[in-house]
Amino acid sequence: MNTEHLLKITDTLLSSEEQTCRFKPDDESPFPLDALPRVLKDAATEVAWAYQAPIDLVAPQTLSVMSACLGKGINLQTNHPDPTFGHIFMFLGTRPGICKTTVLKWLSKPMKEYQKKVRLDYKNEVRVQLIDEFEERSKKPVPKDWQPSQKDINEAVGKTEPTLIAEHYSQEGLATTLSYNDEYLALMSTDVSGVIDGLRGAKSGGHNQGEILLKGYAGESYDCNNKVAMDEHLEEIRLTINWLGTTDTLKTFVTDPQIKGRGLLSRFLFAEIDKPIPPAQVDQRKVATGVSEKWHDLLIDMLSKYWRSKSVDTVKMSTEAIQSIVDFRNEYVNAQDELFGLSSLPERWAENALRIALVLHLCKYRNRPADHELDESTMADAIRIMWWFIGREMACIDAVKGYDPVINDKKVKVLNALTKHGPCTMRVLYKKAGLKKQDTGMVMQWARDGELVKWNASKGNRASPTFALVGDDRIPKDAELIAD
Repeated sequence: MNTEHLLKITDTLLSSEEQTCRFKPDDESPFPLDALPRVLKDAATEVAWAYQAPIDLVAPQTLSVMSACLGKGINLQTNHPDPTFGHIFMFLGTRPGICKTTVLKWLSKPMKEYQKKVRLDYKNEVRVQLIDEFEERSKKPVPKDWQPSQKDINEAVGKTEPTLIAEHYSQEGLATTLSYNDEYLALMSTDVSGVIDGLRGAKSGGHNQGEILLKGYAGESYDCNNKVAMDEHLEEIRLTINWLGTTDTLKTFVTDPQIKGRGLLSRFLFAEIDKPIPPAQVDQRKVATGVSEKWHDLLIDMLSKYWRSKSVDTVKMSTEAIQSIVDFRNEYVNAQDELFGLSSLPERWAENALRIALVLHLCKYRNRPADHELDESTMADAIRIMWWFIGREMACIDAVKGYDPVINDKKVKVLNALTKHGPCTMRVLYKKAGLKKQDTGMVMQWARDGELVKWNASKGNRASPTFALVGDDRIPKDAELIAD
């Protein structure tokens, strides 16, 4: 018997099994902090400590905020014919009370300061222009003390005000803002439930509003000829997205059939950071001054070089770095049968790793990044970060199996109605929560599952089930709760 041949087959099978096993849900492994450059690692560690926020929330945020500062001023030349920009789409979901807002406020403060400065400079340019126009019309020198009014300046600025950060959007409004900002914007928000509802089409008859986001990820052209908006033709729009929301909002986003079906979900790095609220402490905490200054200088440096830039720098990759990303891509291509249930998610893993790599490279070589090749170690760090996201994304997908966003929307409305109005009969819930008669069985099931309490409030022969939140002190004391 050819035992050597059998051993080779066994080794091949074991190797294949080991490879496939790498792609598995993982919501326990910590974010690989050592994959971040020093300036990002220090900022993440200090902010997480100062605000008692999970490091798994803060560390990815440093990448996302840094990404938002790059505008269209720098890209990465890979083995693909088209360049890759460092624009990251990220959505992290946490429990309420985990300091999402304060963390992003601290990290994005330099961006908002720089945007404010650029806007003031622009308004001053408009003011000087209005003075020149007034002088030209009057055919004589303008009095030294004459100045255009603030109203005149604001009207002249109109929609042309330089904008870096936007929160809520409509496709038409976003297209207009992009047209005045070199076709680049960063969408950032810590309250995205309304954004996701709009994206899913809650205010547009169920029509998905994600087309412009898809275009912004790929750098494609966009045409808007909506009757309520001015016609817009955008040649090459680019977007970064940094959304922070609740775990329920993330579930809705991950399970929405239009978001999944059109491939928008695969563009995002997403993760659920399910950490409890930490206990309060009496010690006074503050981000170290040196760390704060370095973070501020990094972001201002990136913005001054690349946001609103008229030229584009290009970073090239080393042969070894290209081989690393090719090997990474082939790893999940070879496992595509096992990953079939993830829809189109794996299709963007390599591209998102490249986007992360460009951000890391810029942190390492701030002064002249185009003079240095993106090397194998930087690519390896980016792939490690991508592996962390892969585990989290797969865990999210596993956790939402059987989750129906439509049913969840109805549950939220019922819970809100019972919180506001107290115990309600089914008939009252029809009105207060906008339910239909066919939803009765759904509410009954929530009571059977222990999410609500139920009793018969009828004094007559016909049952009149009444529902309330568990522990509501407005439940009548003589109510005989029905467990089944």
